[in-house]
Amino acid sequence: MLNIIRESFKITNSNIIIATPLIFFSLISSLYLIFSSGGTQFGLIFSGVLFFFMIGAFLSGWFMMITKAIKSPEIEDNKLITEFPSGVGIYFLPILVMIVIIFIISSIILIAAVIAGKKFIGGIGVPASEFGQALASIDTMKTFINSLTQEQLVKINAWNMLFFFTMIFNYFILMFYPAAIFFKKKNPFIAFYFSLKDTFGHKFFKNIALFLIIFVSYMILSALIVFLGKNIIVHFVLTLVNFYYMTYIGILIFNYYYSNFAKIGSNIDTTV
Repeated sequence: MLNIIRESFKITNSNIIIATPLIFFSLISSLYLIFSSGGTQFGLIFSGVLFFFMIGAFLSGWFMMITKAIKSPEIEDNKLITEFPSGVGIYFLPILVMIVIIFIISSIILIAAVIAGKKFIGGIGVPASEFGQALASIDTMKTFINSLTQEQLVKINAWNMLFFFTMIFNYFILMFYPAAIFFKKKNPFIAFYFSLKDTFGHKFFKNIALFLIIFVSYMILSALIVFLGKNIIVHFVLTLVNFYYMTYIGILIFNYYYSNFAKIGSNIDTTV
């Protein structure tokens, strides 16, 4: 595990150009969402579909760059950046299907969590509209919390914990899904089966350790951004750190999957 972590840092630093498409996509998508908000219902639907295609194009190209950097760590930057359009051409449709499958699976898990919550926790006894009003500001949130009974507070905490662990479980089972598409099967349905098989296979506890490393480091970085990001200079630095971190995590997950589940000597195993 430590060797893969160190190797992933080396790959990231040697191929930092991988962060460039991520930065550009973050900027372009933010501007697109700002300017596409509002308008008619048809316009919003069209904007949503177009954004869906934008995400698919970005992920297919970006993951292709990561895959190439892992297989050929010494690749030159000018050659690595050309892998982006190649990835879009080869993996665009599989990635679009992957996004749909992720949405369906996440929805099923969320619905199952809500059903379990209603059965074992129960309703809070507060209309949903009051929750929306409470989120308007810190003062309204304090007033809302003070108006709740002890039993309601216990139930709210229980629901929060339920959704928290549901989110963790959802992220965990999907962690290797993109890597399985690029290293084993381009078919997103078969790749999902392989990713689940590898996630819950004989290296299950090692996979949990990787997930915990990623999750804890993400929480620490998020906390730093929240508490230190008010200063514009610090916020700018943390934003750059965040882009580097996201690039590194992408490389770490792909490199871990490649080393543990795909690479056998100099060959790629597409069956186990």
